[in-house]
Amino acid sequence: MTNTDYGLDLDRSRAQTIHEQAREAIVEAIRGGRTGFGTGDRLTAAELARHNAIHRNTLTPVMDDLVRLGFLRRLPNRGFEVVYPAPERPPLLTRQILSLTDVAARHHLDSRSEPIAAECGVRKARELVGPLARVRRDLGLAAGDSVGVLARCRSMKRPRLRRWEPVAIEQSFVPVGRVAGFLEAALQQIEQEGDFSVYRQLRRALPKEDFFKAHYEISLTPLPEALAAHWPAGCPTMCVVAITYCSQGPVELTRTWFDTSRAALLAGSLEIKIGDI
Repeated sequence: MTNTDYGLDLDRSRAQTIHEQAREAIVEAIRGGRTGFGTGDRLTAAELARHNAIHRNTLTPVMDDLVRLGFLRRLPNRGFEVVYPAPERPPLLTRQILSLTDVAARHHLDSRSEPIAAECGVRKARELVGPLARVRRDLGLAAGDSVGVLARCRSMKRPRLRRWEPVAIEQSFVPVGRVAGFLEAALQQIEQEGDFSVYRQLRRALPKEDFFKAHYEISLTPLPEALAAHWPAGCPTMCVVAITYCSQGPVELTRTWFDTSRAALLAGSLEIKIGDI
């Protein structure tokens, strides 16, 4: 039977704090595939504390950091599980999840979704080419992976008024293998209730997941021709790309084109990323 080495080689004489040393040592052990730190292995703060000169209470924020960074998944009353040895995700993520359903509720507006049937369905990742090639890359998909695609028009109105105003077109991509039944649930809820929230469905589909954060990009990408046919002519748009991550990696990418005359995206800071010119 192989003995697991839980030693973290902590040294209080170093300039780094014990917290930083412990976090880096665990990350190195996970990435290096050390016995006991492989994907699916269980770790506890108590076990690590017993093998190192550190109190388990000191390890608690370290383990929280590793959940946030995507290396561990919390197991209620059983410690943590190593889930993602080398997470590929942007360094800056936010817990602020953009949901037009929630935006409408906060502003006391009714909201509804109308699926663009011809653009909804399950596709293979290899079919995502051209501007959609980033979906395969950002979601970490293999060529044969299946992806549920939900395309819809979003409208809002004041209660008691009849006229619905189009505010956005959304195109969401969700890996079938990570969130089973997503597209079916979305279309069924839209048919029954008139609207649907991607984020709420992720919460329902992954009830034990305690890590959801998002990466946002403001894009000048124009509406694809297939979607533009469902948008008012001459209506100005701004595109926002959102990628939602859980502890096991990216689980959803949505491109949203807003009517800039009706909605504004507020941000505390703005950075522009220049691609090929």
